[in-house]
Amino acid sequence: MAASMFALALGCPASGTRDELPRAAVFTTDGGAFDPLTASVPIVVLAFVTPDCPISNRYAPELRRIASTLPPDRVGAWLVYPDPDVAADAIERHRSEYALPWPALRDPEHRLVSAAQARVTPEVAVFVRADDGTPVLAYHGRIDDRVPEFGRIRAQASEHDLEDALAAILGGEAPPRASAVAVGCPIDDLR
Repeated sequence: MAASMFALALGCPASGTRDELPRAAVFTTDGGAFDPLTASVPIVVLAFVTPDCPISNRYAPELRRIASTLPPDRVGAWLVYPDPDVAADAIERHRSEYALPWPALRDPEHRLVSAAQARVTPEVAVFVRADDGTPVLAYHGRIDDRVPEFGRIRAQASEHDLEDALAAILGGEAPPRASAVAVGCPIDDLR
């Protein structure tokens, strides 16, 4: 029910979130097709990461911390690897080395990248299920403001965008903002 309440608030044209989303057939590291946007939970979190992005790797502890706070019956979360050249075994090594919390998905055709409007790693997207079952992009952008620009890293974040968005959504409200510009390693477009 909470998902329905704020999904209505997010359906405004200004956010552009109710457009038809591409079917996001991506792959698990075992090679199976999987679409996280059709998961049975009302809230889906996607965290776009790559093994070779130092900014992305710096966020591993924060992703672990956030993962420990999420109710698994209401929130499903996945790491999304958008680089088509990163093999499944390299992804699993990366997850292990950084103790990344969620299952990994490969998005070689950038279907989830497109649906989430992701541009860099690390970047996150939060989708909620509307009354008709359609996934609605409720928030996309930075995890927090610890990296405000290239070459500048704060010791502590003062704004916790992903955490604030999830708290609002779990409380039945719209996120404080629909997006926040993420700073990180560009996701190369396949086109």
